[in-house]
Amino acid sequence: MNFLPLKKEGVPESFLFKHGTTVSEGDQVVWNALREGNRTALDYIFEKHVKLLYAYGGKITKDQGVVEDAIQDLFVELWQRHAVLSVTDNIKFYLLKSLRRRITRRIAVDQRKLGDHVLQEDYFREVESSMESTIIQQQTTIAQQEQLTRGIAELSDRQREAIYLKFYEKMSYEQLAEVLDISLTSTYKLIGKAVDALRKSVRIIS
Repeated sequence: MNFLPLKKEGVPESFLFKHGTTVSEGDQVVWNALREGNRTALDYIFEKHVKLLYAYGGKITKDQGVVEDAIQDLFVELWQRHAVLSVTDNIKFYLLKSLRRRITRRIAVDQRKLGDHVLQEDYFREVESSMESTIIQQQTTIAQQEQLTRGIAELSDRQREAIYLKFYEKMSYEQLAEVLDISLTSTYKLIGKAVDALRKSVRIIS
């Protein structure tokens, strides 16, 4: 991936790795450095989060070109607009939210040109595997596993994504709301309805 050449100067690692420094405090330091025009801070953010962004982007679309373009555009814009970026103490979820918005916008454009967009089948299999390992937390019969698979297949795309982020990525409801760009109340309702639907399909989920 071709990206902006960045200078190795002013990295605030002495603070980031100081004993007692929290993740949010470290994020504030790096983000504020970026807002002040420190290109090394941008490099640090890119190196730390790029694998996660590729992985999450791959859950939304099977088109790796779309994912790569979205990540590239995201970081170029972060640099170009660094002086007017809003404050954050959670860089990870700022990036996930921004990436999701970019990819879904691109998909919407492509849908109008090429027809319906289909989410990656591997994503659904991964969600199903995640649900089996994190929700059930016990040995299940083949019949019960099949019930779970059918139950997940009957969820809406939005519910599947929420279930994936909640139980596979282990996001809190607050983090999930930020990434999906919906209210906390809507997030609770979305997960609640999805889990209720799965409970009807798989009675062992409590």
